[in-house]
Amino acid sequence: MPYLGLLNGTQVIPPQVADGTTVTCPVCECQMAVVQSHERGSAFVSRHFRHHEQERASELSARSGQITFADLEATGECPGESDEHLKMKSIAYARLEHDFPDASVELESSVGNRIADVLLAFDEPRAPYAKGIAAEVQYRNHGKDIEAVSEHYLEHEYSVVWLKEDDFSEYDVDLSEMLTVWPCALPTRTGTEGYPDVIRWLWQEKSPNVSLEIPIPGEYWASFDKSGEWVPIVHRQLRQRGRAWVTVSRSPTQQVTFQLGKKGRGWDPETERVTVQVEVDDCTELRSFANQLSQRAFGQDRPSKRDRDQPWHDLMTAWFAGTSVVTSWLSASLSPDGDVVLSLGKKHPAETERVSAQVDETAVQALQEVSDLLDKAFEIESSDSVDVFSR
Repeated sequence: MPYLGLLNGTQVIPPQVADGTTVTCPVCECQMAVVQSHERGSAFVSRHFRHHEQERASELSARSGQITFADLEATGECPGESDEHLKMKSIAYARLEHDFPDASVELESSVGNRIADVLLAFDEPRAPYAKGIAAEVQYRNHGKDIEAVSEHYLEHEYSVVWLKEDDFSEYDVDLSEMLTVWPCALPTRTGTEGYPDVIRWLWQEKSPNVSLEIPIPGEYWASFDKSGEWVPIVHRQLRQRGRAWVTVSRSPTQQVTFQLGKKGRGWDPETERVTVQVEVDDCTELRSFANQLSQRAFGQDRPSKRDRDQPWHDLMTAWFAGTSVVTSWLSASLSPDGDVVLSLGKKHPAETERVSAQVDETAVQALQEVSDLLDKAFEIESSDSVDVFSR
């Protein structure tokens, strides 16, 4: 999906182009139209460009350039070319404009003597954002003093959000990590002057904490009546930002279950999850999957874009034991943007359930730990206990 075009020989991104304007694709030199920001189901799709050839192939008129994704099918093959930093600015602009339709949004606008990548301003100060929101897009540029720049915006009564590559999906951005003005209205003490020596010592960095997984004895769990309850075994995040996770639990019917869940983006995100039953043999399957994920998704065996036969490239699949009427599996794929996506699915006689979540390298260690803890749980359970698990 293109985010960069040429207008009279000058590079432009979608927020800089009015509806109905035609721009030139910098890759294939074909003409492109503007597609407005819109929602596709529960997903947000930011303002972008689309080739006229794709538009004509759908036998629809351009309607002054105000076409939507639902109107058109991706029939062309040219993906366009987007400078990643400009693309990220464009998506941030579109998201802010969508979430705050009564505010003004500008690209590279000044606040005092600093220029914000994207600046949203209100007509009147609004809690908790005060005068507006300054968005700074960090793409392979770590030269900015984040603390000093943030303090500058806060002093000028603007909230600030720092956006990194991990905050962006294909067409959307997560703005939930915003530093707002109101909570920072009172000054904070950052120095140690005036404090007793013992306080200064306590504030010094010490050796890192040491954590140790200790299985809880089966006799302890047996002393509780857990009938009719879900008993958690282990919960692990699959992304550093915590929007995807796996959970292993014991169901009220005494079955061990494996769940993949994710939280959507935006201000009021929805949660999706799928839960499947697992057996002792699935521990080996899950461990093998985690080891393959390390190599094929993040390691030396990861296929290059040229080697991928389809926009969505399947990496591997782990098939769980399931039941006589349910088939369940865990798979990993590369998205058209190169993101690693895990999918957990189960097929009933009448329907299929599936949830897919974007993950990072955190998922490898998380799945390895889950498989190890599952092994311990099944081992202890088979000896002499009912509810014998460790967190």
